[in-house]
Amino acid sequence: MNDESLVKASWFYTFSNEKTKFNWFCYEFACTYFELLKGNKDKKLKKWLFARTELQIAEFCAYYAKRIKKSVEDRLAGMTDGTEFDEEYIADYCHTNTHNENMALIMVAAKAWDEHTLFCISCPTRCISERYARCEFFDRMARGGYFS
Repeated sequence: MNDESLVKASWFYTFSNEKTKFNWFCYEFACTYFELLKGNKDKKLKKWLFARTELQIAEFCAYYAKRIKKSVEDRLAGMTDGTEFDEEYIADYCHTNTHNENMALIMVAAKAWDEHTLFCISCPTRCISERYARCEFFDRMARGGYFS
């Protein structure tokens, strides 16, 4: 995760009791999504990316990460077989997108998901299995550093 990402950890909680490992997981997913979008060369996304500032893209990534939380929770509860990346999630935020732009954004989101969850396999923080536990990383970020 990049400390200089425009995605802010504070966007993932309002109250202190929301500084959970699951919200940290979502924050890190948003950072991964943001980095992949910034470096994306897909022609379907060229216009979409050009029309937005980096901050707007970061805000979209945070929105999307929070929007898929229910899908992730449903999967963890055994209610579904996979995490759903729905075009509706994007269309609710980006009303003027084309279908091709939405599909390209979903493909990047799926890649971000795969990269992020692959890293999670060996991570000792256990953001998914201990998802309701408090995550001290939010407080560390507020003090000016992820590892401070």
